[in-house]
Amino acid sequence: MSEIGAVGRRAVSLRFSTDVAAPSGQCGFEAYHDLYATAADAVRLDETFAVAVTAERLGGMILFDRQLQGVAHVRPHRRVLRNGFDHFTAQLVLDGALAVGTPEGSRIVGPGECALIDMSQPMETRASQARVITLSAPRDVIEAAVPEPGRLHGAVLPHDRARLLTGFLRSALDEMPRYGVGDRQRLERVTSELLAVALAGRAPPLAEALRTASAAACRRRARLYIDAHLGTTPDDLARAIGVSRSVLYRAFEPSGGVARLVRSRRLARLRALLAQPDEAGRIADLSQACGFSSESDCSRAFKAAYGLSPSDYRRLRWTVDKPGTASPQGLAEWWNDLR
Repeated sequence: MSEIGAVGRRAVSLRFSTDVAAPSGQCGFEAYHDLYATAADAVRLDETFAVAVTAERLGGMILFDRQLQGVAHVRPHRRVLRNGFDHFTAQLVLDGALAVGTPEGSRIVGPGECALIDMSQPMETRASQARVITLSAPRDVIEAAVPEPGRLHGAVLPHDRARLLTGFLRSALDEMPRYGVGDRQRLERVTSELLAVALAGRAPPLAEALRTASAAACRRRARLYIDAHLGTTPDDLARAIGVSRSVLYRAFEPSGGVARLVRSRRLARLRALLAQPDEAGRIADLSQACGFSSESDCSRAFKAAYGLSPSDYRRLRWTVDKPGTASPQGLAEWWNDLR
């Protein structure tokens, strides 16, 4: 049903199809539901359900080519709060139609159009039959083009704005098996530039841009400081980057708040440590080093984000994988790298 290509132990490609029997014995829908469970609830719309997915790592981005039939993806408020994703997806429709719903309303996205989704907010997509290229990009990539990207949630770019990006990504997917990690990082840079071109018309007026640019700069400084000081508190963080507590909270309000960002960065650091083969430290010591107040608090947060306890993740990550298999945890790692 699925397979992974890897460079060393780092997976760079994934294939999934409901036409292929699952090694676990699950039916196609169950396997697909579990594969996507970290990001959204997959819902079978009718008996026509069928899915085929190709996914590629593109440096710090993820590129999906999806054939969707009779399926919805629902990301309710409780899931948004639980996993703390704050990246964006660009849904580029090649064939068929994709219905995109957000708290502000619903749109039908047709061939050549591109829907933008902020993963820090609830959303739903439905496809009776569609082929969709999905680009998952870190929030800071979008902020480089639009200083306050929260306004983009549910926006649809017309064909003339999305054409260059769609054409490039479609060609890149066809050629991706030829490229190693270094080439994929170069392709990521090109993708970022083309995404900025597509978003150029979505930038706010100059006066508003000046106001939101300072918030974007605040967020960038805060992320850098948090990564270097994982035990920081909001008060410490505000003093360190030279802003008031209220300014700090307003800057992160669109993406779920400062506390959620701090937790996600702590979890990302712990996951990186557990993935190192020469790191044999106790979970309690590692959780403290990553800024958690207790091992139990760390374990609860880690399992909510990754679906496994820290100790189970360590065992799974460094167990020899069976060739040709892909786990939900593997795809979850890709998404969590976008934080």
